[in-house]
Amino acid sequence: MLEHYYLTLRKQLPNALEKEEIEVTLPQLTEWLHFSSRNVNLVLRKMEEQSWIQWLPGRGRGHRSRIVFQISRETLILRMAQGHVGKGDLQKAFACIDEHDYLPNLRDQFVYWLESQFGYRPEGNDEDRTDTLRVPYHKPIQCLDPPFITFVVESHMAKQIFDNIVRYNRQTKTIEPHLAHHWCHDKTGTSWLFYLRKGVLFHHGREMTAQDVKFSLDRIRDEGIDSPYRWMFENVEKIEVYDRYAVRIKLSQPNSLFLHCLSFDRASIVPEDMVLSLGDAFGRNPVGTGPFQVVSHDNNMLVCEAFNRYFDKRAHLDRIEIWYTPDLQCKVSCEERTMYRIRTRGGEESQEQRNNIKILSDGCSKMLTFNLKLKGPQQQLCFRQAIIHGIDRRRSELLNSDDAYLADWFVPRQDTSSQDMLYNPELSEQLLKESGYQGEPILLAVSQANVEEAEALKKLMGEMGIHLQLEVFSDDPKQRIETVERSHLCLYVIILDDDLVLSILELFLADNSFVRRHLSDELFAELKQIIGNIFRIDLEYGSDGQMEWINELERLVKKNAAVFFMYRWQQRTFYHPSLRGVSLNALGWVPFRDVWFEPVALHREA
Repeated sequence: MLEHYYLTLRKQLPNALEKEEIEVTLPQLTEWLHFSSRNVNLVLRKMEEQSWIQWLPGRGRGHRSRIVFQISRETLILRMAQGHVGKGDLQKAFACIDEHDYLPNLRDQFVYWLESQFGYRPEGNDEDRTDTLRVPYHKPIQCLDPPFITFVVESHMAKQIFDNIVRYNRQTKTIEPHLAHHWCHDKTGTSWLFYLRKGVLFHHGREMTAQDVKFSLDRIRDEGIDSPYRWMFENVEKIEVYDRYAVRIKLSQPNSLFLHCLSFDRASIVPEDMVLSLGDAFGRNPVGTGPFQVVSHDNNMLVCEAFNRYFDKRAHLDRIEIWYTPDLQCKVSCEERTMYRIRTRGGEESQEQRNNIKILSDGCSKMLTFNLKLKGPQQQLCFRQAIIHGIDRRRSELLNSDDAYLADWFVPRQDTSSQDMLYNPELSEQLLKESGYQGEPILLAVSQANVEEAEALKKLMGEMGIHLQLEVFSDDPKQRIETVERSHLCLYVIILDDDLVLSILELFLADNSFVRRHLSDELFAELKQIIGNIFRIDLEYGSDGQMEWINELERLVKKNAAVFFMYRWQQRTFYHPSLRGVSLNALGWVPFRDVWFEPVALHREA
C-alpha cells in the first residue's frame, strides 16, 4: 500500500525529477492522499525509512515544505512486480506492469528482467542441493489428461508425467518394452497378452496393475468421454484383466499399428482411483507413473518434481518450473533461449560460449487447408489450384527465416525441385477465371501466433484478386474447431511426433485435427480406405509396407489439392556447454529426464 501512496504523489507531480527539491504544502498532500495531516506525516516518515523520499518540512512563516524523490517510478514498479514473481504470482506481476503502461519501456524492462530468471538454477549447498530448470511458456497449459491433449506442449509434458505399456524408439524405429516387460500374440494377430512390471508406482504411492491398463484404454474407447483419439482403438473388441500383472486385448482384426497406438502418449496409463475421484480436475493436476510428478499447477506456473521411486531411471533434475509468461517470447532474441542458460549458485550468469543444436524436423511444417465441407469457391478444384500456383512462397513476407524450407508433404523430400515449380502466376490466373470466383469474401482461420503471416497471405491473394478476411481463433479447443469449420481456409502449423506414420494418420483421423475437419465426406472415405490398408499390413512387413500406403495418401491429397504445403523448418536451441544430455525430440523440446548439469568450475578445469 505504501507503494500506492508514493506513486500517487509522483502522479500529482509528473514533472518532478529524482534528486530535485519540489515545493509542496501539507494541505496539498492531505488532499492527494485523502489522509489527515497526522497520517500524512506517518506515511512520509515510512517512505523516508525506505529511502524513497527526503522530506524537508518548512519551518516558520513563508518557508514552504519540500520533497525530494529518491527513486524513480519505474524502479519502484519493477520492484513491486518482481515481488509478485518471488511469490509465484506471475499474473499479478503482469497486471502491475499493465496498470502503469503510461510509463514508456516499463514492460520491456520487466520482461528482460523476467527472462533472466530462467534457465538452470541450483539452490542450496552441496549436501542439500536442488537442481531446478525454469522454462518460460507464453500461455497456460490447458490440459494434461492424455485422452484430451491437443497442443505440442501438452504432449511433451505428458511424456514427462506418464508412461505407456510400450514405447517407440525414434532411432531404431522399433517398439520396446516399458510398463509391460513382455508381450505375445496369437497366430492371427488378434489376441495380445501383455505382462506388466511389478512394483511400478503411481505418484500417489499406489502400485500400477492390469486394472489401470484396462481402465486407461477403455476410457479412450468410451464414446461417452468423447476423446478425439478413439480411432486408435476402433478395432479393439475387448480388454480383460488376466491377473494383477497381465492384461489381454482382443482385436476384431489384425492391426500392424496396434503397438504403435499403445506407445502414443494419448494412450498413457492413468490411475483409475485418481481419475474417478478428481474428475475434470485430473486434467489440471494429473497423476501418472512417469519420471516427474506434478506438485502444483495454476494460472501462473506448472511445477513438477522428480519422482524418486520411478521404476526406470530417476531424472537428474530435481524440479521443473514452467512459468506462464505472456508476450515474453516476443520480447527476447531467439539467441537467448532461456531454457538452457546457466546460473551459478551465487545467481550470476556464466558468460561462456553457448553451444547450439539444430534438427531438420521430419514433421514441423506450416500449411493451408481448404474446407471441402463448406459451401464456397474453395469447393472448386481449380480455385484451390489457383491459390497453390499463385502464391510465391519464396517472398520475404512469407519465407522470413533462414531456417525455413519449402515443403510439399507432411514430411521432407530429398528432391525439392517440384516444390520450386509450383509457383506459376499465368496458370493461376487462368485457373481462377475457370473457377468463376466473383470476389466474395474468403474466411481464413488463423491462430494469433500466425496473424503476421496471414496478413502477408491476405496481401498476396489480394494481388491475385481474392478477397481474404481473417478469423483469429483462441486456444479453447472447442472454439478453435468452431472457427475452423466456418472458415473456407485455415493456416496453421503441425508438428509430428517421433512415430511419423501414426502422426500422419492422426491428422486424417483425429476429431480435433484441422485436416480432418476440412475433409469432405467423400474424400475422407477414400483416405480411410487407404488407411485401412496400412492397418492390415502383415506385421512382418513393418514400416516399408506402411510407407507405400502413406505415399498413396499423399497422391490422393495432392490430386484433390486438399492441402497447400508451405514450409518446414529447422528447430534450434542454444545451451551452455555445462548442460549435458541435451537433445531435441520431434516436438522440438528437450527430454527433461536426460538433462543434467556439470558444475561450471569443473567444466572450466576440463
